[in-house]
Amino acid sequence: MHSVSISPAAISENQVERALSAPLPAGSVCLFAAYAPNGNLPPYTCFYLKNLKLCGLNVHVVLSGCSVITEKTRQFCYRHTFTVWHRPNGGLDFGAWRFLIDKGITRAAPYILFANDSVFGPLAPLPPLLRTLQADTQPAWGLVASRAVTPHLQSWFVGLSRTTFEQDAVQRVFSLPYESMTREEIIWHGELGLSVALRSAGLSLHALWTDENNAFARLFPTNPMHSHWRSFVRSGRVPFLKQELLRDNPFALPEIKNWRSLIPAKSGFDPDWIESYLAQNSPRSLQKSSTWKGRALYKMMNMLDNFR
Repeated sequence: MHSVSISPAAISENQVERALSAPLPAGSVCLFAAYAPNGNLPPYTCFYLKNLKLCGLNVHVVLSGCSVITEKTRQFCYRHTFTVWHRPNGGLDFGAWRFLIDKGITRAAPYILFANDSVFGPLAPLPPLLRTLQADTQPAWGLVASRAVTPHLQSWFVGLSRTTFEQDAVQRVFSLPYESMTREEIIWHGELGLSVALRSAGLSLHALWTDENNAFARLFPTNPMHSHWRSFVRSGRVPFLKQELLRDNPFALPEIKNWRSLIPAKSGFDPDWIESYLAQNSPRSLQKSSTWKGRALYKMMNMLDNFR
């Protein structure tokens, strides 16, 4: 459980301009959780991290499941002034984030972004999205808010102000023993529990996309990253594709095979990175298989989404 010490890099005029126009205040941090049993960051994750830096964030990457960080990854993090850590696997993203919190990384940060490697992207620039979200003025925000189970910010991209993070209810969420929980328990107590804690503190859940006021979603809530994936990418509003969607396709959506056509040529994201990931990662066996009703709902939602 060590960090790689990083010397300050020389600052160019371009970097100064980016810092002045960054959507988050200086000193804001990103806690990035990555599962990397081989100690190496794949190219799509490196692409994501470089884009996070453009938002004015000090990026801390924790590699879970490895005891040694490869030299290639060490050098990448050194070049881009990322701090990289490693830890045993356990507790999923919330366990990894708490590991970094315990290191004191968030102590003086005006904003904290919690992110992970469960998505491919961004397929559009991130800074304009955070400006649209007014991330530097909101107490709690994310890219996607969903009514599934209970209204919540999807935890793969959630930002909190320092004041919000220090709320007792929020601190309790991050102090839970996630290493001893199952995946479902972590989702309940971590992802869903965090939004419940925020709402109990009287805080609104700000997101670039939400189904909060959608009457249909009140009756038939879905995971928007599975039901609205095409319009998200086409519009650039949520420019990410979920790995789970492309790898497992849990609702047997026939349109998934056409994901490559959605990658914008000017995004800088190489679709071969996804092809390589899919070739090396077989579909995972799901704890709960989707029902015919669930598959029918998602297929209908995908048909409607195609016309957006």
